[in-house]
Amino acid sequence: MNLIFASADDPLSHVVPHALHEEPLFTIPVGGGDIPALFIKDGQYSFYITNHLAMTFFAALAVILVFAYVAMKVRVKGEGLEAYQTKGRLAQLFETVCWFIRDEVARPNLHGLTDKYIPYIWTVFFFILFANVLGLVPFGYAFQLAGSIWTDHADHYSHWGGTATSNLSLNVMLALCSFIAVVFIGIRETSAKAFFSHFNPVGWDGPPAMSLGLGIPLYILEWVGLIIKCVVLAMRLFGTMMAGHLVVAAIVGLVFTAASVSHLLGYGVELAVIVGCIALMMLELFICLLQAFIFTFLTVLFISTTAADHGDHGDHHDPMSDESQMDLDKLTDPSRLAGLASS
Repeated sequence: MNLIFASADDPLSHVVPHALHEEPLFTIPVGGGDIPALFIKDGQYSFYITNHLAMTFFAALAVILVFAYVAMKVRVKGEGLEAYQTKGRLAQLFETVCWFIRDEVARPNLHGLTDKYIPYIWTVFFFILFANVLGLVPFGYAFQLAGSIWTDHADHYSHWGGTATSNLSLNVMLALCSFIAVVFIGIRETSAKAFFSHFNPVGWDGPPAMSLGLGIPLYILEWVGLIIKCVVLAMRLFGTMMAGHLVVAAIVGLVFTAASVSHLLGYGVELAVIVGCIALMMLELFICLLQAFIFTFLTVLFISTTAADHGDHGDHHDPMSDESQMDLDKLTDPSRLAGLASS
């Protein structure tokens, strides 16, 4: 009921950040007027631990704990083939997802660089996925319900939760990490000269009219294009995750609009809203997975445009890594297979 009343009163309350304590940890003078959404009042920026900041921390902690558990289940133990089998359905599920991201998303684009940078790609995907999914769990209202048993002032617990990725600040930092990864990996795998030359398709060695007159505008446009791509990464994730909660809150508000006309109509709309919200939450769960995948896929694609092609040095590489190829060569060695057949 608290969720329904809060949704009807202000649907935006579920997507904007809320301070979890009364007094700021510190303040910084920034000038200007009041911007409540940014915690700026009378020209003073006040730093608070917000629900989005807390959920960012818990999402990161959840990733660490879950994969520490998965690592124990994947680790080789015992003898024979069973020693190499992943134990437990949860560990097998995450291992399958990791395999999909590596072999179906990263390797077709990064080729021989996949195993080198797959830890970063996995981290991006699972952090966004965990942040999205944790945002669907109504922690705040559970805390409010539990707190109301002992106190009459438990309303402030309703905002202890939320979707961290519905905060533009976090998404901007994630996009900034992708931008840094594109630049860093591009320079590391090619060289500074080759990387920066990549942004001028006409080259610098031609006639001045071509290399300068056309090259400089293209060079600027290529950099602007890369920056815009990373900005769009942040805006897409922010808009999608925020919109889902706004739609659910707005639909719940229809109950009160109908009830103001007729109580009977209100009860009828309530049943329809319950069914609709269940369907929307299932759709939200799918969107959580989809947005994590899209962000990761586009990050891999941006990295591949500046690093993978140069890293392959123009030669065609088999999708599997060199270590995997060596293991396959050992398994298919004719002398070894003949020995096994004779035994």
